[in-house]
Amino acid sequence: MIECRAIIKDVLEARKVVESLGGNFLSNYAFKDIIFVPSVGDFNLTDDFVRVRVYSKTNWPTKNVIVVRKQTKFVEGGKVSDVVLKKEFDTEEEALSFLEKNVSGFEKGFEYSREGWQYELNGLKIFIEDVEGFKPSVEVISKDEKSLEEIFSKLNVLERCNESLPELIKKKN
Repeated sequence: MIECRAIIKDVLEARKVVESLGGNFLSNYAFKDIIFVPSVGDFNLTDDFVRVRVYSKTNWPTKNVIVVRKQTKFVEGGKVSDVVLKKEFDTEEEALSFLEKNVSGFEKGFEYSREGWQYELNGLKIFIEDVEGFKPSVEVISKDEKSLEEIFSKLNVLERCNESLPELIKKKN
């Protein structure tokens, strides 16, 4: 599977395009991401970061809070992520306590919120998002580059992102 985020002009316009193509609306979600950055040295949050995700709205089968450590490599057409840590919690406090006791070398960096709309279309997973401190964007998970290119052309993307969302937001602030 290949994933790619791209900047779009407008969330509502993108949703209308996906729906007009027969996209199946699956859910609306909202959450806050707390990003932890390496404690020492230069770092790139595309390569490695720790995230605490706190859901305020979701119908996904998950607890309210998830801790993830993600290492990502960008390849032609998108990215491939390796989730080296994933643990679910009932509260933000439990998650932060777990990090303090079990994950060294990272400190709290920044946080942002996002609201999104999830669709399925011809085997594609499409997440259209309004991200605080960023531009409207879409993330697509596809089995191949060709399908990714086709949906991006229909969505009239403005720019493909070649870095992780945390890295892009870090650079804007």
